[in-house]
Amino acid sequence: MTARKEIELVDVIGDGIVQLRLPMAGNPLGYINGYLVEESDGYTLIDCGWKADDVLEALHAGLALCGLTLGDVRRLLVTHFHFDHYGLAGTLRRAGVPELGMHRLDWQFAQRILTDEARADAESDSWIERNGLSVDTSLEEEIHHRRTELTEPTRSLEDGDAVGRLRAVWTPGHSPGHLCFVDTKSGRMFTGDHVLDPITPHVGVWHEHRGDPLGDYVASLEKVDALGASGVCPAHGEPFPDLHRRVEELLAHERRREAHVLDALRGGPVNAAYVASTLPWTRRDKPFTALSAAHQQFAVAETLAHLEHLRRAEAVTRTDDGFRYALAT
Repeated sequence: MTARKEIELVDVIGDGIVQLRLPMAGNPLGYINGYLVEESDGYTLIDCGWKADDVLEALHAGLALCGLTLGDVRRLLVTHFHFDHYGLAGTLRRAGVPELGMHRLDWQFAQRILTDEARADAESDSWIERNGLSVDTSLEEEIHHRRTELTEPTRSLEDGDAVGRLRAVWTPGHSPGHLCFVDTKSGRMFTGDHVLDPITPHVGVWHEHRGDPLGDYVASLEKVDALGASGVCPAHGEPFPDLHRRVEELLAHERRREAHVLDALRGGPVNAAYVASTLPWTRRDKPFTALSAAHQQFAVAETLAHLEHLRRAEAVTRTDDGFRYALAT
């Protein structure tokens, strides 16, 4: 393996932490970060990539560059159940990794989705259609569970639980049981998809039981900000030093999006798809019509998260049919 390949695949961060860039073939993000954390009994791996041969090969190669094998990995911690973080977990457990830890809410959600994939697809498609967007079912092959499998954790993690030098921090929003991990040795925080830079994590409402995931997300941002981490190790993109700066940017983004949503309601009751169609999307402020069909679904789900959050703040009401929103009077 050439030196160039070593640099691309592995970075030694210091304090017994190694960044592994695991491939996401066909995805514009390019890779997801797995992090190796040295413990007295071996290594903890945080996030593992999706279920694919090239990901497993990259993991083995990255370990080898560090003078390690999979036998040195004592436990896998997943920040959340999404396929690019959890998908390879079953493969690694069968290969001998003894422990798998995740939050109980994400384990419950994973069971709900992955035990009946067709039903889960149909429910989310129906939900998005009832909120005003026609769904192209030919996109189903892109849905996350095609590159994952249901794998039961050996340990259910809760807020504040210690795992060696790491401490779990429950940060719901992007998923119900999303976890960040604070490294008590270095002061760094492994943030999964909770805090990313420069992209903004997706927070959406995909099911009838709507809840307030955006409210949860905002509260979780404030929670991690208060912990004063000395550096951020995100699941996507590169590690960066200033958690507070990025939290402030993410909160400002949510406030701007909230203002756009309220503006879209000034003409009277409309559904979430209509509101989404009026908003700018991505960091490049693309119009809704420029998004792929799959990303239009994500946009509607994200718009619903804003509408439901505003409804709980009593700034917005739902009409009797439950699928149109209006400004509160």
